[in-house]
Amino acid sequence: MTPLKKYIWLVDTLMRAKDTGLTIKQISDAFEYADEISNGEKYNGRTFHRHRDEVRDIFGIDIECYSASGQYRYRIADSGDNDYFRRWLLDSIAVNRVVSDSKEIAQYISIEKANTEHLPAVLQAMKEQRKVEFYYKPYWADTETHYFDFQPHAIKMFERRWYLIGRYKKDMPYIILALDRISQFEIKEETFRRDPDFNLEEMFEGAFGITIGEGNVESIWLKVEAHQANYVRSLPLHRSQMELTSRYEGFALFALRVRPSYELRQRILSLGSTVEVLKPESLRNEIREEAKAMVAKYKEDEE
Repeated sequence: MTPLKKYIWLVDTLMRAKDTGLTIKQISDAFEYADEISNGEKYNGRTFHRHRDEVRDIFGIDIECYSASGQYRYRIADSGDNDYFRRWLLDSIAVNRVVSDSKEIAQYISIEKANTEHLPAVLQAMKEQRKVEFYYKPYWADTETHYFDFQPHAIKMFERRWYLIGRYKKDMPYIILALDRISQFEIKEETFRRDPDFNLEEMFEGAFGITIGEGNVESIWLKVEAHQANYVRSLPLHRSQMELTSRYEGFALFALRVRPSYELRQRILSLGSTVEVLKPESLRNEIREEAKAMVAKYKEDEE
């Protein structure tokens, strides 16, 4: 059993205990009872605290200690609703547990696939700050690029795809590469020092998708028909999304603070005629021209 699976098991076990948490003895007993995890191994306090540190370092999940009835108990610390990665990770572990515990209904559960082939190796390289080597072939290219001294700084998920963010040298700009276009990925012995000023949130501040861009953040107003508005409310297009004033008759008005990008235009177009861009005028014109081009193609079929 790999250490990573033991860390996931520990998080899952404490999630099941909820706010009550567990003592080290209860955790130890649960570990030894889980034959597929323990393989007959013992689980003592020293092992638990080592795994606790690894869970914090790798996943950013804190296991806090508190005292109840004269006992020290451990539980998953609450970090608030704004920690999106932590929430996604905990939700993923919970879903995995439900599916594992309910194999008889697994055939009735449909989950969209995301390519994670190189994800464990990327995470290991990021943690150990080791350079990596791989080949990369963009969707629009016929040839591969050989990245032989790449410094992996971060990863980001968008539209069910993982993207690797990194660079070659200290003074070079960061580049963003799709993991599912990477092949022959290897972790090198050579290490690098992560830029202490690197901030993933700041890098993508105002960005929609994985395009950082050089443009200014703008206020985007979207007029959405009432039946589609509930969908946009429940699954916001961007974390900056807010609904303006009260609901109107037959439609709702939403505002985003983002840089207009290809990904944003594609998301708006995916909503079809139920959404209208009110401003800025430049984005409104771009959507209009794209809609005209689409209509023109269908007219060609009719002729």
